[in-house]
Formats: sequence, structure tokens, C-alpha cells
Amino acid sequence: MTILSKHIFREFVTLVGGVLLCILIVYLCVEFLQKADRLIKHHATLFQAAMYFLYSMPVMITMSLPMATLIGALLSLGNLSNHNEIIAMRAGGVSLARIIAPMLAGGLLISICGFVNNEFIMPVCASRANYIRSVEIEKKQQQVMFQQSKLWLRGPDNSIANIDLISPNRNEMLGLSVFKLNPDYSVRERIIAESLVWQNGGWRLKHSHTITLQRNAIHSRVSDGEIFNIVDNPDNLNMIVKDSEEMNFREMWNYVNRLKSSGYEAAKYEVELHSKLAFPLSSLLVILISIPFSIHKVRSGSAAKGFAFAIVIAFTYLTLMGIGQSLGNSGTLSPVLAAWLANIVFTAASLIVLIRMQKAV
Repeated sequence: MTILSKHIFREFVTLVGGVLLCILIVYLCVEFLQKADRLIKHHATLFQAAMYFLYSMPVMITMSLPMATLIGALLSLGNLSNHNEIIAMRAGGVSLARIIAPMLAGGLLISICGFVNNEFIMPVCASRANYIRSVEIEKKQQQVMFQQSKLWLRGPDNSIANIDLISPNRNEMLGLSVFKLNPDYSVRERIIAESLVWQNGGWRLKHSHTITLQRNAIHSRVSDGEIFNIVDNPDNLNMIVKDSEEMNFREMWNYVNRLKSSGYEAAKYEVELHSKLAFPLSSLLVILISIPFSIHKVRSGSAAKGFAFAIVIAFTYLTLMGIGQSLGNSGTLSPVLAAWLANIVFTAASLIVLIRMQKAV
């Protein structure tokens, strides 16, 4: 990397880091104001509140990285344009591609960091933040005993239940196996059911039978329609089932496949699955779209103009992303195209503009 490339790369990364820090501070202040009433209501300690916001940081970073990268690119190239450095470099025979290459390398590095955060850091931290909010602060009962490929919950009447899959609408549990225990933890009764469905204010067993051990004899009976309220209502499952931000790509992939194999509509989750790849890449793409604006539109070097253009570009990107997700959820677009719609449009538009301005700068 030449001295010129190092200079551009260093200035860009420094600006992105500074802008990201500022955005996170604002983000934290807004989140605190929104959550303050709930924290006070549940008498949360200062340590609990601090840990909750600390574990929420990776989610905030994920949402803030594209905007920070965009503003950093606009300000970085705007400064070069304002001081006529771009004109001097072009006069010295430096191509536009070589000028923006260090920033693209920085954008690629930021996108990789964003993906690593989404895949390895954010799921763990988001789960921990939700645990602190639900259990430690709001004092809700933690019913999940452990979770691997299936879910284990504490149930009523000294029982534990193993659930294979919970439906997206939270109204049905599939692959249920319940063990009712004696005080000495020996099994006195077992319930095996294809599903547990929320109907008429209760969880009712479907396609099930109950096995009971009595006097060294095993008795089996059909138990369809019987009520087994493992949780009070479907809303309580929101604390148990992972949100998309708590799952990495592999976990989301497995969840989507299990939903589809069980006959459920999984379009919404497929869009979220592919968005886990598409959204981190936006940090690279916003650099491409920012180049024409920063070179031609912000020649005055005004930071206010840079922020204004950043807001317009970010709003456009988020609008396209929202449209793509809506079309994908409704089945109008394939989940892959829906998740990548904003990136495709931004890439095409920026490449067209860059090709046209290659000889004009």
C-alpha cells in the first residue's frame, strides 16, 4: 500500500470510528430514555441497567455501522475534494479507482467485522441482554433449563417438557415429550404428543397418549384434548423462543428448514436469514453511492451537507430494504431477492454513476 493509499485509508477509518462512537452515544441516550420508566418501575439497580445496555451494544453497533461508514466516507472524500487534493491526484495521473480503493478496502473490512459481530457476538449478547431484562429486572420466571437442538422447559406438577419446535405464531408446540416426576425424581408419568395447541384459553394435547407406571405395571391411554399449561399463554413464549437477532446464520438456517419441513410458512424468516448476509455488506455499498455526492456535491467541505446527504442516502436504503422485506414476507418476491433488493439497486446505481464520472473528475 502506497503512502497516498495509507493516508486515505487512515483518515477514512478514523472518521468512521469517531462517527460510530458519536452515534452509539446518541443511541444509548435514546434507549435509556425509552427504557427509563420500565427500569424505575421494576426497581432495577444501576449495575443491572449498566449490564443490560452493555450487552445491547452489539445490536446497536450492527444498526449503526452502515450510517457511520456512510458519514465517514462523505466527510473523508468531501475533505479531499474541498482541499483540491482529488484534482491534484488526477493531475498527477492517479485514477479515480485508485483514489477510492483504500476506502473500499476499509468498507470491506468494516463489512467483515459487521458479519463477525452478527454471527458470533450479537447472538450471545442479545440473549444475555434479554435474560437480564426479563429475569433479573422484570423478575419473570426463567423456565428454560437448557437449550441445544431442542427446548427443555419446567412445567407444572413437578414436570419437565422437551419441545422439538415452536410455531412462528407461538400458538403451537410440536414434538412434545413431558416427564412428570416423583419427589425422588423418578418418572411417574410420561406424555408423548405430536403437538400442544393453544385453544379456548388453554394448551391442549393433540395426537397424544399418556404412559403411567402403577404398581410395576405400565398403562397407556389416549390423552387428546387434555390441558397441559406448560406456560400461561403464548405471549410467555416470547421470553423462551429466540428472536432472529439471538440466532446466528447456522441456527436461523436450521430453524427455517425445520419450519418448512413441518409445513409452516417460513418466508419471513427466510428473508431475515438472507438479511444476515445482505445487511453487513451495506457498509461497503454505501461507500460506492457516497462517492458522487462527496466529490461533486460537498465541495464546500461543509459537515452539515455531509450529514444531510448521509440521512437522505440512509433513508433511501432503509426504505428499499423495508420494501424488499415486505414483498418477501408476502411472497411477492423470493426471500433471496427481497433481502438483497436494496443492495442490488444501490450497487447498480453507484456503478453507473462511477462509470460516467470516471473521465469527468
